[in-house]
Amino acid sequence: MEHHFTWNYLIAIYLFTAGISSGAGIVAAVGYVVNGMDERLKRVAAYFAPFPVLLGLLCLILDLHRPWNFYKVLIHYNITSVMSWGAFFLLVFPMVAFIFAAMVYWNIDNVWRRIFAWLELIFGIAIGVYAGLLLAAIYNNPVWSNPLIAFLFFISALSTGICSLMLIGKVWDKIEDFVRKFLPSNWQPERILLTFDHKLLKRILIVDAVFIVVELMVISTLLISYALRPTGQVALGAIITGGYYLLFWIGVVLFGLTIPLILGIMEVGDKIKGGMAGIVPWAEPIMVLIGGFILRYVIVYGGQIVYPILTYYP
Repeated sequence: MEHHFTWNYLIAIYLFTAGISSGAGIVAAVGYVVNGMDERLKRVAAYFAPFPVLLGLLCLILDLHRPWNFYKVLIHYNITSVMSWGAFFLLVFPMVAFIFAAMVYWNIDNVWRRIFAWLELIFGIAIGVYAGLLLAAIYNNPVWSNPLIAFLFFISALSTGICSLMLIGKVWDKIEDFVRKFLPSNWQPERILLTFDHKLLKRILIVDAVFIVVELMVISTLLISYALRPTGQVALGAIITGGYYLLFWIGVVLFGLTIPLILGIMEVGDKIKGGMAGIVPWAEPIMVLIGGFILRYVIVYGGQIVYPILTYYP
């Protein structure tokens, strides 16, 4: 049977990049609300958070049948529509994140920065959860209509956000040196070295390992919930036992979660020696990011291949 995919890879990219911004934004906001996080991590998180979601917005615009009318989605709202709420979150979060990043960069420490830290936390959680709620709201789809999808996407957002920070934090000072070339001298605050050292990276790896374990637990619970539903065989057939099962088991569970978890534990325990010591710190977060994208790809496409099946499901 030929399947028509209404949502394509652009939607998967949007869900992926919005998740990264969500994770980075939450890290930055928590760092300044709690005020106990490493200065390098919370600053890099604040600077990085606004950008991935902009790529996601571009993908959403390109996916529209009439891209030039994209602004209508952002200014016309229906409070009963999950999609309208999502459009509102996607419009507000980048603005909040940019303002907060500017305050951090220019060391503006007042009540407004604390307010924007809370706003970034709220909207960061919102765009992280919304991606899954958008799918879960489609109640007649055996793959998507499960509240665990929203929780799975949110945990994945935290993990991919942290892994993105691990990668960009390794080279942040070089990136900032390049950016400062284009800024007037009076716009440049005192230079603060932010590149992550091995000690900080190991602490971040521990946090990410916790998120990976939770994500594996949520996936296991999701599979059980599919199996217990009347339409469970349809959902399982779409992404677990057929359809996209190789991408799911190899791309997500093995390559994107299990192997990075093992590598992370070995790295924290200083078990990686020789030439691998220079490869693993890069490979682990990259694998998590690839797995995070594949997860969204499988869910988006897997949910659509069941639609013609569902149409004839007794």
